[in-house]
Amino acid sequence: MPSNQLSSLCEQIDKQNTDHFGKFYMYVALLNTVAVRNKTFAHSLPRYSRGLAFWRDNHLDIGEIPVEFTKQLNSYAQEFTNPQPHWSNTLHNIALAYVRKGKISDLTYIIDQMLNHLVAMQGHQSHNNNIYNHIHFEEKKEGLIAFIQQVSMLNQQLLSTVDSGCNTALSLLVVTMGAVLILASIFSLIPTVIGLGLVLGGACGAYHFMEQATEQTKLLENQMDQVVQKLKQLPRDESLFGDENYNAFYAAAIKPLPYAALTAAEQLMFDDSHKTKLKEQRETLDQMCAIFSY
Repeated sequence: MPSNQLSSLCEQIDKQNTDHFGKFYMYVALLNTVAVRNKTFAHSLPRYSRGLAFWRDNHLDIGEIPVEFTKQLNSYAQEFTNPQPHWSNTLHNIALAYVRKGKISDLTYIIDQMLNHLVAMQGHQSHNNNIYNHIHFEEKKEGLIAFIQQVSMLNQQLLSTVDSGCNTALSLLVVTMGAVLILASIFSLIPTVIGLGLVLGGACGAYHFMEQATEQTKLLENQMDQVVQKLKQLPRDESLFGDENYNAFYAAAIKPLPYAALTAAEQLMFDDSHKTKLKEQRETLDQMCAIFSY
């Protein structure tokens, strides 16, 4: 479930007087604002640079954006900046992710909304059909869907890792409770048996979930490597980047996606060393994605 702030923003996007193509790029701009943080919402929307040669307007027709929407988005985006890691904030974010709330789940929800509108695009677009046709979006969207699904899987993998960590913590809690119960009931047989059962069960559970968390972390690293490799190959794909207008619209959709995974990881920073590592990864991503400028 999305947070209240995101629900409000999504509600406004979904009631805008535009088509699926326009709403897709509104969610793209939303993701760019919270994850990449290099442009405002309005400047994150791509424009067709040669549009004046074919039709009057060369920008997306998404209807009038209320001022309140921009204010809410700016306030919401600031919450994703984690300037100083602290274990209490990290545990809070982990707990929210475990119940599918909070920033990590919000990032996944935004990407899912992008996919929903992307898949829903069929044929003529009521408000942006000229741009839609001139960049041949109908023929190229399948490749875009595949890449977005890959990043969505990465975020789901991160949530699975959080689940494993929380399950481990719960198992360790059972172990602790069992140990306390044993100590408190040395002279009582039944509570001792119960306590031993809790300890053994909790210990087995902790071991199982620790193994699962380790495996999920490795899978997460492999998924991220695959996304990075795919990102490096994309500029060679002339079907997506063989024209300056293709570059503008497809780069706008692709660029925020790896940043979403990085932003999710930033919500789980425990210490300064982890912060430094993620900062280096963001800088590397900035350099890698410079080719996707639009």
